[in-house]
Amino acid sequence: MTLLPLVSCSVREELPHVDVVTDSKFHQIDQMRERHSHMTNQQTPGSKISRRTVAKGAAWSVPVIATAAAAPSASASTTDLGALQLDGTCGTLGVLGPGFTLTASSKAAIPAGTVINITGSGVANIGVFSITGGTASVSVLSSTSRSITLAAALPAGATLAARTTLSISVAFTLSASLTLPDDYTATGGKQSGSVNSTLVLCSAT
Repeated sequence: MTLLPLVSCSVREELPHVDVVTDSKFHQIDQMRERHSHMTNQQTPGSKISRRTVAKGAAWSVPVIATAAAAPSASASTTDLGALQLDGTCGTLGVLGPGFTLTASSKAAIPAGTVINITGSGVANIGVFSITGGTASVSVLSSTSRSITLAAALPAGATLAARTTLSISVAFTLSASLTLPDDYTATGGKQSGSVNSTLVLCSAT
């Protein structure tokens, strides 16, 4: 029997390298986690944003709108002429013709520019009007229409009369209305009147 020589053979098994975790390693890992968490919080919607960041962003995003406040308009003053009176009058047959009287209240004068508008019916022409007790101009608008305008103020308590040559012996109707200048009122005043003649009777309001 032949004996074989013994051969010494060493088998080396290579084991995977295992890194030993020390306290310093744990410390590094914690620092990395904190950095990652900090970066995530900055980039994640809904995370806390500093007041300075919000204010800075708002300054760029909010448009500046300039508004101009309207200056208060000055209120126009209104003058109250009080209880002035516009009345019809039948006059006196053969003495004074029919027409209208305008009486200013004791409170204030009636201003120039005030207009008495007169219209008539029942006749072809309402005649020629004359003015007493004040200063006014008479405009003939048509054969049955007249416009009487005060050329000067009628003093407080004074009366202006506008009478026509038309006789109350004929049938007719006259109507008048008063137009005041702008910014004037007549609280309690009577601003219209009429004259109605029926051959037999004349009435006025």
